Amino acid sequence: MLAYLPVEPQGQATSMGGVRYGKPEKASLTLVVPTRNESGNVERLVREIREALSGIDYRVVFVDDSTDETPGIIRSLSEEDGRVVLMHREGAERSGGLSTAVTAGLDAVAASSEYTCVMDADLQHPPRKVREMLEEARESDADVVVASRYTEGGDYEGLSGPVRKAVSVGSKYLAQVVFKEARKTTDPMTGFFLVRNAAISGIQFRPTGFKILLEILVCAPELKVVEVPFSFRTRNAGVSKASMKQGLEYLSHITSLFWYVPSAGRFWKFALVGASGVLVNTFVLLLLAEYFDAHKVIAWMFAVGLSILSNFLLNNAFTWSDVRHSSRIHFLLRGALAYPVAIVGIGANFAVYYPLLKYVSDAFPYYVLFNFLGIVAATSVNFILSSRLVFKPSAPRNLDPEVPPKEIAEEVRKELKADWAGLVRSDDLSVLAGSGGVPGAPPRPLSVADRGAIEMVLRTGQPTLAVTGPRRLPQARTNTRWGSSLAVPILDGDEAVGVFYATRLSTEEFTDLDLHWLTAYASTGARIFS
Repeated sequence: MLAYLPVEPQGQATSMGGVRYGKPEKASLTLVVPTRNESGNVERLVREIREALSGIDYRVVFVDDSTDETPGIIRSLSEEDGRVVLMHREGAERSGGLSTAVTAGLDAVAASSEYTCVMDADLQHPPRKVREMLEEARESDADVVVASRYTEGGDYEGLSGPVRKAVSVGSKYLAQVVFKEARKTTDPMTGFFLVRNAAISGIQFRPTGFKILLEILVCAPELKVVEVPFSFRTRNAGVSKASMKQGLEYLSHITSLFWYVPSAGRFWKFALVGASGVLVNTFVLLLLAEYFDAHKVIAWMFAVGLSILSNFLLNNAFTWSDVRHSSRIHFLLRGALAYPVAIVGIGANFAVYYPLLKYVSDAFPYYVLFNFLGIVAATSVNFILSSRLVFKPSAPRNLDPEVPPKEIAEEVRKELKADWAGLVRSDDLSVLAGSGGVPGAPPRPLSVADRGAIEMVLRTGQPTLAVTGPRRLPQARTNTRWGSSLAVPILDGDEAVGVFYATRLSTEEFTDLDLHWLTAYASTGARIFS
């Protein structure tokens, strides 16, 4: 069972089966420390933290998966010092290991402190550095402070052996090559960092890997990041948890971020789509020329045209899936614009390839190298133009508080293709205005499920997306219909004054992109309820 153990600072807690349970009070700083069999380190770690953070209001939350005496030692420490908290996980709760331990700790302390510092228990991360990180965050107004081994003044001598050092450096560069967001720091793979909790609120972690900092950087690219150098120390006691399995988990994590975060690794997504276009081009060319005996030029023209179309459709669905179309006409215009952009890319290819071929050498292997350079130039030009022209985000629709609420509800319903959309007051959960597409229809009553979703959003201040159904097993001749809802708070400062609520029963559920749009749209809606 996962729980807080013991620890009101005044020593007040509730007894359950001989184990005291409590919850830490709000603090300026919480340290989240994942542990697994660190019995030889936790006492010294707590002592060094106490010395380093004298005068700072802090808590230490150990998220523990140990099978040795580590939990008992932490319990003893918590009885001596109410700032020490234990979250002990058992059984299936340990699934995911270090990754889920860190995210569980972040979720648990998000509302209980202003900043959270994640660090290891083996003393390779020096506690004295935490004060410097906190001061840097406050002075620079940074959202994330990274303790870097690779910036000037830092080192990674504590890594055991040349293989681990090589793996660490290689992993760092892999992350920075794939994700431009990782280039905000020289050490995106560090497990020692401090975050402002409000800045990462709402991130839905997919803990498939243990490098949580990388996930934060990729999922929230707008964050302000600063670094402080630190020397990675040798382990104080116990054995390293590094393994081949963790290396595979890291690769899985990279793949997960690349696939699920629309803005992540966009250039490489574009390149993959371009590679698929080469296959489409080649297949169509061979099909028309060899099997239908078409003229080679005609076959080439069709091959180029279809490959450009396939590239556009795949880029629309994969590379720029987060860029909404304002209308069907807008989508068609973007498709048409993809052709002149592709032609410019072909011109860039030729502009690089031909001069090198003519003035340098046309012998093997030079012309192959020049062809590759031409492809790189064409891909770069095509990506830049596609980003700025074809898939340039359309101007967002801003909510106009002067418009009657009924019209606002109808605009939301149309944009989201919802069955019903409405504005709900926070004080009594009454519907201020709603639209189901039927003029003059009476206000839609909120069901128990509706009220529960709205109350949760008002309580947490976070938007939510829910999907339920189908209500019965789909038959062979029917499509499965899912009930889905979106609930987004309308904030006046930190106070939720209302909620946008939308529902749909359809074969297509609401998506994260719908939630993102409604959240942005609702950001200026507080005046509706004033």
